[in-house]
Amino acid sequence: MTLNLAGKTVVITGAAHGIGAHLAGKFAEQGCHVIVSDVDFDAAQEHARNIGTRATAIHMDVRNRQQIGSALQKIFRDRGAVDVLINNAGLMTMGPCLDTTYEEWDDLFAVNCTGIFNCVKAFAPSMIERRHGSIINIASVSAVKGGGAIGNIWYGASKAAVVALTKGLSREFGPSGIRVNAIAPGVVETNMVKKAMTPEISRKVLARFPLGRLATVEDVANTAIYLASDMSTFVTGEMIAVDGGFLKT
Repeated sequence: MTLNLAGKTVVITGAAHGIGAHLAGKFAEQGCHVIVSDVDFDAAQEHARNIGTRATAIHMDVRNRQQIGSALQKIFRDRGAVDVLINNAGLMTMGPCLDTTYEEWDDLFAVNCTGIFNCVKAFAPSMIERRHGSIINIASVSAVKGGGAIGNIWYGASKAAVVALTKGLSREFGPSGIRVNAIAPGVVETNMVKKAMTPEISRKVLARFPLGRLATVEDVANTAIYLASDMSTFVTGEMIAVDGGFLKT
């Protein structure tokens, strides 16, 4: 069976950096047209230019419903339809729960949870009308562990909400032919994670992964390609852990 992704339009939020940036490049390699959306528009434009003609940059803050609406209209005008929506934009908090400020909590859930709600409300109706589409939400193993390998409790709570959204939306949208799945990476080797990982923390974290390494952006991207493609046409409502066995320990 082929992936059957060539020519499809893929919207990726938070696509200028980290996991999202790699997802954009990976889908473009498959012949998709990728909408590189990000609150950091300069970085989104630069990344889209690097990808080439199969990418378009869009300025979109997932907290801003008016901005999402404007982006939606431009995408539909230029591309006609959206086949895949990847809700990747996210914030992370770290440290003891009582040290988290009210502002950090509000921002965390505004992006990690309400941001998905905002994008689904905007993009799903056209998918339902066409009876075609795949929605992929980026969650985290911390959703299961109540904070992952590096003790980010509130982040884990926000990602648990993402998993619940995924399962509920899969039931609601399934009769219309729309699949909704989540990817739950373990600790991913990104610049943001590297800044937080002292040698001591790194040793402790790696000891908890049976495969003995951190996840890579390529690991996450390969799973997203599978969930967006015809290889997974009967897969919905799933949280696929890309974690090197972390949840089994």
